[in-house]
Amino acid sequence: MSDSTLILLLSVLCPWLTLVLGLQVLAGRCGLKARGWGRLLFLGLLGAGLLLLPVRGISVAAWVRGVSANFSVPFTALLALAVWQGEFRRQWFSHADWTTGWTFGAVTGLGLYPFALGVGSFDPYGWGWSFSPLFVAGAVLTALLLWKQNSFGLLLLLAIAAYHLRLLESANYWDYLLDPVYCLVSIAALGWQLLARARPDAASSPCQPEPCD
Repeated sequence: MSDSTLILLLSVLCPWLTLVLGLQVLAGRCGLKARGWGRLLFLGLLGAGLLLLPVRGISVAAWVRGVSANFSVPFTALLALAVWQGEFRRQWFSHADWTTGWTFGAVTGLGLYPFALGVGSFDPYGWGWSFSPLFVAGAVLTALLLWKQNSFGLLLLLAIAAYHLRLLESANYWDYLLDPVYCLVSIAALGWQLLARARPDAASSPCQPEPCD
């Protein structure tokens, strides 16, 4: 498999996982409670088929790539975990791990994107092109989370490895750590957690599946 093919597949992995996660929620709402490899395979194939559907002569996957070809490694991994936890009993991430992931996405995104959009004269996005304080901060945070046995540190470690292997189209380190969709979903997930604390009877967040019964 060529590098360009691998990059192409990784660019559609996040949209595919998003579709599968949405289909899981829809299947549950429709009363299809059976979980496991069979349902996962079916929903995965259905999601792939939806991405291949042509819209004005162009596949849905190509339209998504036209909007954003780079989805960050942590966000893609969080979606994969959500899909897994939606099918199986094994919970790889604790509540604290999920909260760390959403906090990282929200805080880092709010600290990056306003400057990238022209607020002020300082643009930290430039730090991602070559060795800078961003790389040091990323390494320190990863080591600290791993030392604290917080599983989100593994996703940051995975992002570091993906950056050195150049597995995404972008050569900027920021794009391996963060993307706008990740930031927005993180803000929504944290808001949902605050709502759940204020209303204990509120439903569990779809971004953090509960263990299967």
